[in-house]
Amino acid sequence: MFGNRSFYSRGFTLIEVLISMVILAIGLLGLASLQAISLRDNQDAYYYQQATLLAYEMQDRIRANGVYWSVNSSVTAATTASCTCSGTSCSGCTAAQMAATDYQYWKDSVTNVFPAPTSGNMVEIKLSSAVMKSGCQGTYTSSLCLITRWARTNSTTSSTASKLSDTATYYLEVTP
Repeated sequence: MFGNRSFYSRGFTLIEVLISMVILAIGLLGLASLQAISLRDNQDAYYYQQATLLAYEMQDRIRANGVYWSVNSSVTAATTASCTCSGTSCSGCTAAQMAATDYQYWKDSVTNVFPAPTSGNMVEIKLSSAVMKSGCQGTYTSSLCLITRWARTNSTTSSTASKLSDTATYYLEVTP
């Protein structure tokens, strides 16, 4: 029975093992690639969550100072008009100073949470009717749009410079 085997059929099992090892290696490389993509997407989701939390915090600050924000749609001289705050209370502040302090706090928070500020991070407050984006439709004439922009870490390009120029934006409409 064993004498009838052909000379060429020897080692057939070894070739099968080598081919299966190559297929397994390719599969493992694919899993490693998926892991890297998953980590980048997870970082983007974290930044989106942080942008949401910081915008909602600023929304609360705007609503607490509704007297100023219902009349004004922007903060002027945010760095020079700030007042002294300790903990959660600010004493001796005008509504404009409080708004400037809140806006500066929001800017500083974004700078601390997101990648380097040279990569396109920014925050701004505009009238919603001037923005007209998803999330800021200008529902009311006095509604404001909080805009948070940051550099995304997930990009399909391989160039580092291109990854930094790819930005994401979060819009939140607020009615003071």
